[in-house]
Amino acid sequence: MTRRSTPRSTMTAMSASLRADAAVSRGNSRQLLANDRRAHFLHSLRIVVVFAVAAVVVAAGCVIPPDLNVEQNDAAVNAAPVILDVRDESGNPFERPGPRDITVGQGRLVLTISDPDLADTLFVRYFLDYGLPAPTPARIECEAAPGATPTLERQITCSLVGVCTTPALGADHVFEIEVFDRPPVVDDPTRLFRALDPPGRSSGWWWQATCVEAAR
Repeated sequence: MTRRSTPRSTMTAMSASLRADAAVSRGNSRQLLANDRRAHFLHSLRIVVVFAVAAVVVAAGCVIPPDLNVEQNDAAVNAAPVILDVRDESGNPFERPGPRDITVGQGRLVLTISDPDLADTLFVRYFLDYGLPAPTPARIECEAAPGATPTLERQITCSLVGVCTTPALGADHVFEIEVFDRPPVVDDPTRLFRALDPPGRSSGWWWQATCVEAAR
């Protein structure tokens, strides 16, 4: 069998074409590498410029003004008042969860409350056995205005007289203190005597309590 040979002219043309393609590929690779190095250099230059500008600003004592929109959004947040501490009139902690004795016709409590909404007037309500079995009105109501110089924390002194009565003498009571940032709605059936119109907020503490008679 006679083997056919490829004409030399054809092989030469193919070799020339392959060399040309390789040259083009090398040229493209060099161009891409050059572009990548140029982009990396420009990115590094931007970082250097940013740090240099920041250093100049700090050295010059310049203050960049804050985003006013952030401040406005923060100011628009309505936070709930929070009870931080409760003490009796002698300064002793009224510790939770008890049981705590509450004397019929005697006593006061000093509440420390935090409210970031400095202009709020705070409304404090004492409840005894609320919802056991039915919702009942607050036994004690008191309030604290923000004052001439409003502060984050304020103290409120509220009487205990009226929380416990003679018919309630004995143990197994639930005593609650709730603080509201506006007057509670007393006739809202969803939460009688303790509901709030939007955007009102509240929070509270509770204790196990025993109603006792005053010492004679």
